[in-house]
Order: sequence, then C-alpha cells, then structure tokens
Amino acid sequence: MPVENVPHWRHKAGDCDPWSEPEGPWHLGWKELFDLSCREIGLVDGATGERHRADVLYGAGTSKATVLELQHSSISEDERASREAFYKQGHRMFWLVHIHSDNSFLGFNFGISMDFTKRPVELDGKTFSVMRWMGRSVQFIEKWKRANAHVFFDFGGHILYLASETVAQRLGGPFQRGEFALCRLTRDEFIRAVHWAD
Repeated sequence: MPVENVPHWRHKAGDCDPWSEPEGPWHLGWKELFDLSCREIGLVDGATGERHRADVLYGAGTSKATVLELQHSSISEDERASREAFYKQGHRMFWLVHIHSDNSFLGFNFGISMDFTKRPVELDGKTFSVMRWMGRSVQFIEKWKRANAHVFFDFGGHILYLASETVAQRLGGPFQRGEFALCRLTRDEFIRAVHWAD
C-alpha cells in the first residue's frame, strides 16, 4: 500500500531503506521522465510492516499500477527476488538495468553478445533476436532471465527488452544456458509500456 513520499524516507543520518543506492545522473535522468508524484513512493507490506521505496510507481491504486526499479549497480539474485516479491504485491513490475560503459567487463561482454542478425523471430508485431552470451560467465544474463518481473536493459542509450521465460517459450524456447532474446524499443516505447499506453 502506498504512503506519501514524506521526509521520513530520507533521514539526515542516512537512508532507512536497505535497498536504496546512491543516485547518479543516469538514475536521476530516468526519474525526471516521470511526474514528481510518481517518484520515490514508499510502500508497506501490510502483513509484515516491511517498508521500501519504489523509484517510480505509476498508476498507484489502480489496476494498472506499475513499479519501475532503476538498477545501476550489481545486485545478487536473492536481492533481485526479494524486491520482486515485495513490489509485485498488487503491482506489475519493470526493471531497467543500466549496462554502463564504465563497467568495462560487463559492458564489453554485453556488447559482443548482441547479435540482431542471426536468429530474428517475429512475435506480436515485435522482432526479437535470439543470441548467445559471449562472456566467460553467463551468471549475469541467467540471473536476469530468471526474473519474475519484466526486465529491460539500457545499454548506451538503447532500450532492450529481455524475453521472459513465457516469451521465450513462444519464441521456440526454453533457451539453453547462455541463450537469451532481446527486442529493441525506443525510449518513448518503454515509457509508454510503463504507462500501459498503446
């Protein structure tokens, strides 16, 4: 259940939300694309009293409520699953994961893995491309493939939707370890998806 974004959520001595991370230009830039009333919305689990802040909560209190979590730093699979379990209570959830160039190992591996030419598949008017992770460790892509929320990557300003397990099945999956599918979107298409707009 949402609570007002009141000063309680930001203490002078620090942040009481353990999922909070420092907000740099990427994080702040994305939040600026959404109305102030949708940003930094506190949510409370009615059963446990657990409290966390959604980076963006669009459509609070409606059937189209969507939590958008902006993820710049690496997180464990356990934390990813915990956030999904919390934020998906009564909400649809999107991740936007930043693959940034200053993290050369991940950025390099992500970049060399993208191949939109070999295995394109049309699905519901969108083109997905099935590709293989080219880095030494497939842990990163496998962690996000197992997400229970919609996962998007921001790589060099390009927005890429990662096919969920359900979508992968429709694309001819399940995919083998290290295989994944991406669909390119514009920034406006992504924002419309958060808003449930056509």
